[in-house]
Amino acid sequence: MTEEPLRGILYGHGHMGRYHAAKLAMRPDIELMVIDPNAGMSAVPFPNPDFAIVATPTTTHAKVAQPLLANGVPCLVEKPLARTLEEAQELAQYQHLSVGHIERFNPVFEAVNEVHSEYIEIERLSPFSDRSTDVDVLDDLMIHDLDLLARFMPGKLLDVRAKGVGVMSNKPDIVHARLEIELPGERTGVVNLTASRVSPKSVRTWRLVEAGRYWSLDLLNQKAKVVDWANKTMNSQNIDVPTKDALTAEHTAFLQSVRYRTPFPCTGTEALKALQLAERIRACLH
Repeated sequence: MTEEPLRGILYGHGHMGRYHAAKLAMRPDIELMVIDPNAGMSAVPFPNPDFAIVATPTTTHAKVAQPLLANGVPCLVEKPLARTLEEAQELAQYQHLSVGHIERFNPVFEAVNEVHSEYIEIERLSPFSDRSTDVDVLDDLMIHDLDLLARFMPGKLLDVRAKGVGVMSNKPDIVHARLEIELPGERTGVVNLTASRVSPKSVRTWRLVEAGRYWSLDLLNQKAKVVDWANKTMNSQNIDVPTKDALTAEHTAFLQSVRYRTPFPCTGTEALKALQLAERIRACLH
């Protein structure tokens, strides 16, 4: 028996909204309405939509999503969840909120499920553009990696050191942070993160070190390799990474959560934790 298409609304047709619209247009299992008055796309929304995707500027996330969530509409809200922690806390109380931390769907991470990191080095660099200047580079770029850290180095945050520089805006455009995290066995893990939105080229890399092994992940090109030095050979081995489009995978997971009430990989509570960590780092910049 063929299921009826889900009816949904996409709010926002800017940089990320256009990506959502293009991918969703290829799905036969939904009917989509796009609303963005700033882009000349105005319409009377479905009276009782099955879902909504919020891809408006971060400063408007709470304003757009909160009424929908309050009316029981499952929402996928783009990262970062909200402009302030207070707004994020308000949204995070809704169990039918999903947050679009798209790197969770990067197939590179499927190749490194069993890694117990002691040291992580992260670089996320991007050329400057006029988009997302309503937030700093922490909420624009580094938030992806702060969200993923809980998976690869869970534990109590012991110390934060950070430096930020504004280059093209009045907000930090480059931030380097060093985190110390409590590990089991009274050990301390270290994470170095660099995020820049004024780089000549795009780079998204993770390097994870654990006992006897070193993992190198290229998130942008979806490549991974591991160096096993336990046998003193230092030979590197390429890791098979499945071919997968991250945004399509995110949509599939969200629509399954709407239709079948299955859990979505990133809840509002988890997205709030990433914002709280970003705020800890931001406080060290002053």
